[in-house]
Amino acid sequence: MPTNLKLKTKKKLLDTSAIIALWKKEPGFEVVENIIASSAVSSVNLSELVGVLSRSGIPENEIDKIITDIVPEIIPFSEELAVKTGKLSLIAKEYGLSLGDKACIATGEHYQMEIYTTDKIWSKLSEQTNAKITIIR
Repeated sequence: MPTNLKLKTKKKLLDTSAIIALWKKEPGFEVVENIIASSAVSSVNLSELVGVLSRSGIPENEIDKIITDIVPEIIPFSEELAVKTGKLSLIAKEYGLSLGDKACIATGEHYQMEIYTTDKIWSKLSEQTNAKITIIR
């Protein structure tokens, strides 16, 4: 199940929480602001972001503008990534990870991208995954 996507450069991968921190100017947003031009997001995490924005009462046209303004590259969720994500289910249960969390970790592992998140629990994942994780706050 090879993935045909080739990233042009080694990019940073943003978890939904990191994008929200940037959008809301929450603690740690400066870290994301400094790497945003060389970052990407999984399409699954993009879906999570849209859900958060929608539940926050942001109109659809504004959601589209926010995405265009702050999401530089979107990585499609392939069959291979879906399988990798599913295989993280035991870890997910132990650490309370969502589907978006697992998709982000699987994407980061697959493309060997450093993942940026606000989720402190992810710091405990280094022994169970090959993901390089940076906690921004």
